Amino acid sequence: MTARQAFDLYQAGRPAEAAMLCERLVGDDPAAIAAWHVLGVSRLALGLTVQALDALDHALALDPARAGVLSARAAALVALERLEDGLAACDIALAVDPDNPVVLNAQGVALRRLGRPAEALAAYDRALALSPGFVDALCNRGGALADLGRFDQALAAHDKACAAAPDHAQALANRAALLMLLGRPIEAARDLERVVALNPRHPRALGDLLHARRQVCDWRDDAALLSAIEADLRADRLAISPFAALSAFDDPALHRVAARLTAPPAGPPPAWSSRPDRERIRVAYLSADLHDHATARLMAGVLEAHDRARFEILALSHGPDLGGPLRERIDATFERRIDVRRMSDAAVAALARELGVDIVVDLKGYTQDGRPGILAHRAAPVQVSWLGYPGTLAAPYVDHVIADGVVLPPGAEGDWSEAVVRLPFYQPNDALAPPGSPPARQAEGLPDDAFVFACLNNPAKITPEAFAAWMAILSGAPGAVLWLYEGSAGVAANLRARAAEAGIEPGRLMFAKPAPHADHLARQALADLVLDTWPYGAHTTASDALRMGVPLLTLPGASFASRVGASLLTALDLPALIAPDVEAYVAAAVRLAADRPALRALKQRLEGALRTSAVFDPAAFARTLEAAFEALHARARAGLAPAGFDIDPV
Repeated sequence: MTARQAFDLYQAGRPAEAAMLCERLVGDDPAAIAAWHVLGVSRLALGLTVQALDALDHALALDPARAGVLSARAAALVALERLEDGLAACDIALAVDPDNPVVLNAQGVALRRLGRPAEALAAYDRALALSPGFVDALCNRGGALADLGRFDQALAAHDKACAAAPDHAQALANRAALLMLLGRPIEAARDLERVVALNPRHPRALGDLLHARRQVCDWRDDAALLSAIEADLRADRLAISPFAALSAFDDPALHRVAARLTAPPAGPPPAWSSRPDRERIRVAYLSADLHDHATARLMAGVLEAHDRARFEILALSHGPDLGGPLRERIDATFERRIDVRRMSDAAVAALARELGVDIVVDLKGYTQDGRPGILAHRAAPVQVSWLGYPGTLAAPYVDHVIADGVVLPPGAEGDWSEAVVRLPFYQPNDALAPPGSPPARQAEGLPDDAFVFACLNNPAKITPEAFAAWMAILSGAPGAVLWLYEGSAGVAANLRARAAEAGIEPGRLMFAKPAPHADHLARQALADLVLDTWPYGAHTTASDALRMGVPLLTLPGASFASRVGASLLTALDLPALIAPDVEAYVAAAVRLAADRPALRALKQRLEGALRTSAVFDPAAFARTLEAAFEALHARARAGLAPAGFDIDPV
């Protein structure tokens, strides 16, 4: 047995056998540097990164200038997210071997994760100048270009990577992710179909394919995909992103598995600076959406209503600077808005600690552009998940989730890693304002005299089961039409084809085009009744419809994501619009379509509730939220572990 034999096994794609052989070799001869070297790279190939680093450190102790060891050690440190150490290791390795494309690629990865995409791009370009077909560097170059907003060039880089290695599953998955970001789900699905064909257990491939197809209501193999994804999750394999899992399953236990398998590992325990008592509690909102976005529209009034005598409100913003009136309104609510886009997760957390933030509130979770890694490095003594992600983050460093007794009922805490803080109701809303005049129905392609059912949710939330219920409703209400949001190209054609299969005239499905938010809000008044989706229901879309005086019929399930509509209706004292099952949901919709006086009475009751309830009173919401913040701060100051509690109306 020799290190050369072990290296041959490694080169032949058999790293497990190579590692076993090297373990015997170094056991017999602890000074066998070549065996330590091959052991390190073999463990690295197996994903045993900590053990790989240990072997490489043994090799380095025997020969501090061995180029291959230095290269592999740099890659291991970067893989472990020890980014500053990884950069230093890359510099040492490049000093010995300046033309090593593998080290240059690792350097680029570290720089990109540290929020330095322009420098990362330069490192990838150097690597590719030395090795033009280096697929990892081509893929990573595409990611850096996307970070810089150079999307056409990013797509070209991914195209080049896929051309260089047509059967490289990760290259295809990377291109699919960019295509999804660019709103091209049909093309993304084609790449993902190829990924699944190459490796059905490629991380998240099944779930990403399901999600891409659902963007255009393409339900081919939907049930089979769901079954395979569920089986993988129950076997502790990451088959779907946490966010996609929310619309795939009404099962909080599966949501928790997907989240746990995604959660960034906790960073080293921070060294806290002394925190003298202050008159004001320092709260930092962490988000990429503090501009013209649904989250900002929900929160604007609450942010304006915060009590500045008791709270100092900061923003840690990692989203784009898009300007606009809502951005200006939001900015005016913060004592400081800090742009952290170009900072690493660890650096943002360190900055928050340096600023003495008492409570950090993450508004993103596992949604697009979310950065839970900041929480993993412990940005504040109290870390809270709220509003942006309706599921558990399944991470030990997220202390609390803000909910209410409907979205997360007592007894449901077992599927959550966070301690539950329940407010009187969960979702904030801006104050009511005089509604804009709705357009004429004809302007939206709607018939003047028909009963209009509507669902203006993202079409990805429409499941085959929900659509089947809607077809039953249209069958029972022959004069009615169904008004949907068109979303991506292909949605209308796919849903009309499904309607025809169900025996419904396809022309009874109408589709709303994208519109500026004010126009979109105004046109919702054209609907008679909004039909909610499940298992991921309407959230902001629900409160938009209710704000415009349009009743919402919802079907809550077991999951938080399915219960926001029910939470709003409970707070508005409209329980009759909360269906207990699909049959009741269909029957209620058909009944209201046939009974216009009952519908008018329902709308009058909604209008009265809008005036008298606190659902659209951001100042009242701010008082209850602040009571929660004060309780969380007091518990942390007393050294108490996270625990759930309820907040009464203030």
